[in-house]
Amino acid sequence: MATMHHASHEGGHEREGNYGHISVRTYWMVFISLMALMALTVGAWYVEKTFIPGMPEIIGVSIAMAIAIAKTALIIYFFMHVKVSSRLTQVFAMSAFVWLAIMFVIIMGDYFSKGWPAQQGPLTQAPAPVAAVAPPEAGWRAL
Repeated sequence: MATMHHASHEGGHEREGNYGHISVRTYWMVFISLMALMALTVGAWYVEKTFIPGMPEIIGVSIAMAIAIAKTALIIYFFMHVKVSSRLTQVFAMSAFVWLAIMFVIIMGDYFSKGWPAQQGPLTQAPAPVAAVAPPEAGWRAL
């Protein structure tokens, strides 16, 4: 009876046959990296609000977005197993990520072109006060 010989786990290879696997150590490293990036996000907010209160909002948003993109890339690459997937899957994952970035650029371009502060218009004006309606003489008890 013929037996199939599977690839050995020696040598630090992360691929076995057509399927790859990610080691537990790698998951822990990604977890530690995500926690460090979360602490960096909180620290950046704290520094912005405490030590640099007059910092332009665009800088704070840019820093937060850069950290969020790094966290997203780690999650996609390791937790969604794109690292050990086929080259075609990697191309599709990267193209989706690039398309998302393009959409963010388009939306942010529109958002920042509106002007600062926001222009007054029909949707930004306070609503007109509603006139109070006097209750009928008999009220609801007459029914």
